[in-house]
Amino acid sequence: MKVLSLNLGLKEEKFQDAFGGENIGACLRVNYYPKCPRPELALGLSSHSDPGGMTILLPDDQVFGLQVRKNDMWITVKPHPHAFIVNIGDQIQNYNLCVCHDKMQILSNSAYKSVEHRVIVNSEKERVSLAFFYNPKSDIPIQPLQELVSTHNPPLYPPMTFDQYRLFIRTQGPQGKSHVESHVSPR
Repeated sequence: MKVLSLNLGLKEEKFQDAFGGENIGACLRVNYYPKCPRPELALGLSSHSDPGGMTILLPDDQVFGLQVRKNDMWITVKPHPHAFIVNIGDQIQNYNLCVCHDKMQILSNSAYKSVEHRVIVNSEKERVSLAFFYNPKSDIPIQPLQELVSTHNPPLYPPMTFDQYRLFIRTQGPQGKSHVESHVSPR
């Protein structure tokens, strides 16, 4: 979080404070994907971006399964042994600034973009991964940081708590990155 703040020219504690200081939400999930005789007919997890702040993934480096979307194409991630994969989530996307699109989106007002990804299954081997989700405190409003907005770069996202955002996603179901993109404020 410090590096993300400093990279945008902010004080190093800015993102952490916006997430609720030390009172953040966190969750560790073990993902098990059994082998599937017809993988072309199944997905391990459909296309989505992570709704929280950041996801730290310890993948199975022997059985590939994570894919990211880039330029409308799915690219299989080939992890290095003993390495983590870090995904930026929707809440950081919304805090930034930029007229570009695709990073830690809400806090950054889209200077950072959340990563659209999915999981595929393997026909011959099962796979296990560990995902640590680092999320903002659930009841504080998340919105673009004031330091990152101006008359030339207005806020792209309205204030919304993480609980409100999660409820919205759960009622809509997984739909790629359409959840975060549907909250962009009209200019």
